[in-house]
Amino acid sequence: MPIVSWRDQMSLNYPPLDDEHQDFLNTVNQAVVAANAGDLQTMDEVFEKSYDYVRYHFAHEEDVMERIRFPDMEAHMNAHQTFIQNISEFRQKYENAPNLTQKKKIAVDTANFLNLWFLGHILSRDKLLKPYLVRLRNLPPRMNY
Repeated sequence: MPIVSWRDQMSLNYPPLDDEHQDFLNTVNQAVVAANAGDLQTMDEVFEKSYDYVRYHFAHEEDVMERIRFPDMEAHMNAHQTFIQNISEFRQKYENAPNLTQKKKIAVDTANFLNLWFLGHILSRDKLLKPYLVRLRNLPPRMNY
């Protein structure tokens, strides 16, 4: 699986989400390099970064969808839940692998999954947000109370 570079067509033209997506793309690329090299220590970090991304980014993106009244929010949130389930299953298989060879194979499978998921999610699901994100320019800042 090749390294993926950020491309303009991935951009939502909303820097807070674009920055988070670019950060996760770095994690995806880190997974590809680590899995191909058999670097299991880095793969452990990739799993942690993936969970951090899920906790922060998905909550942020779902808050944005709510604020812009995104009509396909439920399906998008279901896609997030499917990702959480999938990455959790990969991690469980990885941690319970019976030997090093199997663990390395699961690392490659995980990197492939992350790569394909990222591209598919960004270029299909997240791109649907783009026309609605212009609404954020007209909303007051979110109050934390």
